[in-house]
Amino acid sequence: MFKVNWPRFSEDFIAQASHQLTIALNKGQKPNNIVGDIDVADLNMGTKPPDLEIMDISELGEDRFKGIFKMTYAGDAHVILNTKVQANPLNLPRHEYTITKRSTILAANHPLVVPMRLRISNLRLRGIIVLVIDKTKGTTLVFKNDPLEKVDVNSTFDGVASVRRFLQSQIEGQLRQMFKEELPMLIHKLSLVLIQQQEEAAASSTNSSSLQSTASNSTSDLKSLNEERNDENRHPRMKPCIDL
Repeated sequence: MFKVNWPRFSEDFIAQASHQLTIALNKGQKPNNIVGDIDVADLNMGTKPPDLEIMDISELGEDRFKGIFKMTYAGDAHVILNTKVQANPLNLPRHEYTITKRSTILAANHPLVVPMRLRISNLRLRGIIVLVIDKTKGTTLVFKNDPLEKVDVNSTFDGVASVRRFLQSQIEGQLRQMFKEELPMLIHKLSLVLIQQQEEAAASSTNSSSLQSTASNSTSDLKSLNEERNDENRHPRMKPCIDL
């Protein structure tokens, strides 16, 4: 088993991840009933890392690693999304609804756009991944299969069973597409953010050490100068006497 160090992610990293995830979720064609942009309101990376089982290692160096792993994830990460939906079925494309003569529901053919809050949690993944880690070029992760086994989708409309089932199906479809097309680029961009943060922290630490060293040297020089002056005061030098 390959051990993964799951850190406590910084606020800056979470902000960057939320931004990149928002971009990914708004790419491509969204479900017809979602009429607004999808915004990431809260992203929690959880405390449990994925489990990785080594299947093959093709590169193993100080600066670069490449391997194939069997990955499973059953962690406690979650994401909360805000968007707007079309709640009037008559405003959806014709093929998405059917009105029969027996229908007793009256609806006006006008838009009814309402806000919706989604919570995606209890993500369960199982798949084969190709993982490349480069100290300078970042991390790349690609799934060789569809990894999604289970996910819980809760929303503002949980009280309406048909809407809950519809959203569950739509979100699962969006996630499957994202794991295949958007996740590799998302992980790569975030890994570059981490590398930049580590380099900035190292540079800041080096500058701090240099300043401390300079300050220490200055203090030492000042102390030596004071000691010399005190010594002169205790033992004043005799000026030479010249007889005229």
